[in-house]
Amino acid sequence: MNWGRTKSIFIICFLLLDVFLIFEMYMRQQNENIEDIPDGSSKIHNYKIETVVPALPRQLTFLRGTRVDFTRQKEAITKQLNQKSGTVKQKISLSENGRQLTSTFAKPMSIAAIKNEDVQKKLLNMIYQGQDYKLWQSGEDKKIIRFAQAYQGRPVYVSARNRIQMLDFTVQKKDLIGYRQSYFKLTENKKNHFALIDARQAINNLADRTDLVGYSTLHIKGIELCYLNTVGDESAEPLIFVPAWHLDVHVDGSGTTSYFVNAVTGNVQSLN
Repeated sequence: MNWGRTKSIFIICFLLLDVFLIFEMYMRQQNENIEDIPDGSSKIHNYKIETVVPALPRQLTFLRGTRVDFTRQKEAITKQLNQKSGTVKQKISLSENGRQLTSTFAKPMSIAAIKNEDVQKKLLNMIYQGQDYKLWQSGEDKKIIRFAQAYQGRPVYVSARNRIQMLDFTVQKKDLIGYRQSYFKLTENKKNHFALIDARQAINNLADRTDLVGYSTLHIKGIELCYLNTVGDESAEPLIFVPAWHLDVHVDGSGTTSYFVNAVTGNVQSLN
C-alpha cells in the first residue's frame, strides 16, 4: 500500500470538504438573509450608542465546530463533578448519540444574583469545561438560563433551529434543577480570511431595517464580536460559525432585544 499517496488523497479530500462547507454556508446564509445590505448613505440613522464600541480585529475567520461525544468520558465526568467541594451532587445521562449531556441536581440550587461574576464562576465550576462558557440569557422570569461556549473569549452562538443546547440550565420555582450541555471542539479555518464590517457599520445596517426595529430611537446598550451559526441542523457535522456582531438594543416601550449582524455580508440575522 502506497501510504504517502493515500495520505495525500485524504488531505486533498479534507481541503475540498472545507471549501464545500464554507461555500454552502455562505450561499445558504445569502438565501436566509432577511435583506441585502441597504445603501444607508442618504439615510439619517436614529440611534444612540450607550456603550463602548469595540475595534475590529485585524484577522478573524470562520470556525468549524464538532460536538464532543461524552460516551467514553461519562463515568469519569460524573466522578470528577461529584468530587468537587462545595457543589451539588449530579446524576448524569447522555442523549443524541452521546453528544448531549443532561444533569439532574440532587437538590435545587438558588439562582439569586446569577449576573454576579463570582456566582457564575461557582456555578460553572460544576460543569464539564465550565471555564469555556459565558452567560448569555438570564432572568428570574425565565424557565431557562443560557450560557454560550466561547472561543478565545468570543461567544459562539447556535441557531435555535439546530435544537442544540450549548449550556442551558432548567429553572423551576426560581431554582436550578439541572442542565443540558453540548461541548464543541472548535478550530479556525485559517486558510480563508474575509474582510469584515466594523461595529459602526453593523449598527447602521441594523438601524436601516426599520421594518424590523421600527422608527423609534435605538439605544445600543451592548455590542460584541462573536461567532454565529444559522445553517444546518443538530445532525450536521461539522457546524460552520461565521463572525458576527451581537447587539443588545433597547427601544423605549419595547424592552431590550438582541440582534445579530453578519460581519461578512452585513445582513441582519436571527437565531430563531
